[in-house]
Amino acid sequence: HTHMKRIILLLLMATTLAAYSQKTDLSTVNTVKPNKGQKMAFETAYKAHIAKFHKADEKISVYEIISGPRAGSYHLVNGGRSFADLDKERADAAAHSMDLDKTFYPLLEETMNGTYRYMDSLSFHPDPGADKCVVTVRTIKLSLESDYRNELSRGIKTLGKLKGGFWDNLSINVFEQLWDGSEPIVVNIRNLKDGFKSLETDYYGASKPGDPTFKDEYVKLYGTADWDKRVKLLEDAVVKSEQYIMKFRKDLSSQ
Repeated sequence: HTHMKRIILLLLMATTLAAYSQKTDLSTVNTVKPNKGQKMAFETAYKAHIAKFHKADEKISVYEIISGPRAGSYHLVNGGRSFADLDKERADAAAHSMDLDKTFYPLLEETMNGTYRYMDSLSFHPDPGADKCVVTVRTIKLSLESDYRNELSRGIKTLGKLKGGFWDNLSINVFEQLWDGSEPIVVNIRNLKDGFKSLETDYYGASKPGDPTFKDEYVKLYGTADWDKRVKLLEDAVVKSEQYIMKFRKDLSSQ
């Protein structure tokens, strides 16, 4: 009996070690914008491409941006990857590229590519599968990057102290962009499990008078002087910021 337990424990250790040595916290994201008047043609062509080349492996999740200057663009996300996966070449690489050249690229106005690492320690009640999200992309001043991160992790500790409808339903995934040039980019995704309607101010019930606010809890943990520093830092560290809403397109994703 104990012997069995020990074997299970060893197996568990082996799998966690394997997981540790090959972390699958990377996502490759292609952001594409179809030509004007070719949105439906793009969707039809991409569905066919996904069915042919991304059914079993290299699964793709597609999100459509529905607000702001990027509205009408799509994120094609290949998640759960490791650095080793970036070395792998598809056996059918030539056919795959040919298919993209023929059916996909001619329909696009622009395409951008980025690799992102999921930041577990800076995420809060993460939800990998939300259908609707608010995305904030911040470019951070390099000299303030580590201060900014420390401040984010203080923010997570503070959120952990807050109770109530809104706080219990708050879900944030944080990613950092890799190889992004000179300035770090941090992506904050707020998951809306109840859809965009949950953005209404009192959707989860009004906060009661006397309920501690984020600021109250932060000050309790770190003091007023640090709160003032936080406000200033969050302003100084962010070079630029963009925000948009997006929705998951199950119909265009790997089934």
